[in-house]
Amino acid sequence: MRFVNLRLFGAGLLMVGGLFLIQPVASEASSSYINLDIPGAARDVGAGKIKIEGGFNVHNNTGHYWNAATGYSKVDLASGVVTSMGKPENINSNMGGDPFGLYDPASNSFYGATFAGSDASYVYKYDYASNTWADPIRSVNIYSGAMSSGELYISGLRKPWSGGYDDNYISLFDWSGEGYHDALIDTGGASASVALDKQGNVYYANYNPAGGTELFRWSARQVDGVKNDLAGGAVDTFLTLADGEKLSDLPGGGNGITVDDAGHVFVTTNSMSEGKSRLMMWNGVAGEGDNFDLIASNPDGSFAWFGPMSIEGDFTKGDSLYGSFGWNGPITEITSAVPLPGALWLMGSGLLGLVGVRRRRN
Repeated sequence: MRFVNLRLFGAGLLMVGGLFLIQPVASEASSSYINLDIPGAARDVGAGKIKIEGGFNVHNNTGHYWNAATGYSKVDLASGVVTSMGKPENINSNMGGDPFGLYDPASNSFYGATFAGSDASYVYKYDYASNTWADPIRSVNIYSGAMSSGELYISGLRKPWSGGYDDNYISLFDWSGEGYHDALIDTGGASASVALDKQGNVYYANYNPAGGTELFRWSARQVDGVKNDLAGGAVDTFLTLADGEKLSDLPGGGNGITVDDAGHVFVTTNSMSEGKSRLMMWNGVAGEGDNFDLIASNPDGSFAWFGPMSIEGDFTKGDSLYGSFGWNGPITEITSAVPLPGALWLMGSGLLGLVGVRRRRN
């Protein structure tokens, strides 16, 4: 995908030696957290008002997020106005950074997850229809989550955290309260975020502090094949990295991930040894090598932890990508420049021709 940023209908017009040339427009960045590496624009939403700790998502131009201190909040992504939606009466969290807050349009509910300790995380559900919070459901150790078709997929540990880099799993969350969280994929290594596309395919970029980070995809059919009725006594079977399709090598350790409606995959990575954080888009080529386009990186002389993201629509057609690019910071909006359709190029050429005719007549 080649990103082009042009104005006019088309572009800026630049006169050089009596000729009008089409001039590309440079990237416009007003974010304190990123430098854009593509033509486009970036801005921080709710700076000073929003503190993003973990995953969030966007729906109908509204951002939904969770903070254990303040509970559930919404932000109008155009104006930056924040609305508090309240919180459960009692929140069990260590207040050191909670995993996620996600709105699910399928159930018209919001889910906020906490990290309470090495062996306990809790998910709190807010139901819009009844305007109530349900009793929390416990899991062992959650890092991130993603909603798909009304189901909650979590990435995290299935055993209490040892303090090191334990074995991470992607699991299907069990709402019964009995703890039958169904392991789907053993990703190994430290925890990172999980994402699903519209077809139910699962994406994950592993976090390997020693290097060798890779982006993987498992088909919806593969994942459905290891969904087990644990409550009914079924044996818990699961996939591994070896079962996934490798899409790309990645620099740094994987962290945030999201997929837009057109299937474009976005990943954030962080490398403490380099002091570098990156936002990348998979270029559609699967296999070995750096199969990605760099979208943004941290400003020189700074190291901000690039984290979760969310998007509605198609990034390559001008729809905004939203991300957390500094822990406890705001939501940053990134918009790419949109390539001009061929007809618009012709229109631009016609306008330029009319300008030439007018000059000759004068």
